[in-house]
Amino acid sequence: MNPNTPKNESAALLCLWNDIAAHRIDEYNQWHTLEHVPERVWVPGYVSGTRYVAATDAQVRYFTLYEMTNLACLQSPEYHDLVDNPTPWSALMRPSFSNFLRKTGPVAVQAGSVLGCAASLVRWVWLQDAAPSQGELQGMADHLLRAGTALGLTRVRIQRVENVGPQALGNVDHAPTGAEYIGIVESFEADRFESLSQLVESVDASHWRVPPLWREAGGYRLVSHVLHADVKARARPASRLDLMPR
Repeated sequence: MNPNTPKNESAALLCLWNDIAAHRIDEYNQWHTLEHVPERVWVPGYVSGTRYVAATDAQVRYFTLYEMTNLACLQSPEYHDLVDNPTPWSALMRPSFSNFLRKTGPVAVQAGSVLGCAASLVRWVWLQDAAPSQGELQGMADHLLRAGTALGLTRVRIQRVENVGPQALGNVDHAPTGAEYIGIVESFEADRFESLSQLVESVDASHWRVPPLWREAGGYRLVSHVLHADVKARARPASRLDLMPR
């Protein structure tokens, strides 16, 4: 990571995409915001959980970003308990998920440090022997942050995918196998997705020594954000049975 990165920045990320059955969207938003994400962020080693909703209908509707101090917390007894023993509400919600995708890994590089209200996401896959160097990745992050000043860019992070820990649902993934990275480009401008996407594409086209084998992008608006400090407790948070539909 860039030596100029603030010491309190998260060292690892868990990225999740999913759709939900249309008739359960309102229930999902209640459950996911008020029970599920706080329950996950309670796990020791988590820093925060941020919920996003897609900027357009042409992509997976929800994106959730969990920040962690390290990947080891995804192998902890507390995390295994959440996955293996879902709350009653979680157990009822799981069958309504679709297009589920879970990606974990360390933050390879970072530029900037401020949470934005919108995020442009890009997934890249290279052949294993053509993966970008640390210097290339840092150069990409630094250049995007500088070039995106007029678009309100606040932070650029690139995650190296190293899947760790159990998951309740199987991945729906159309990407080829290879060296995978995820770019998370944040902005304080809530509606500049088209311009932001064009910026990332233009830098993509000229920056990489070897072009990626595969690429996919999307834009998301921030919905809610919870910190580990907000839900820290000795015991696992109680299930929100008071909110669960009867």
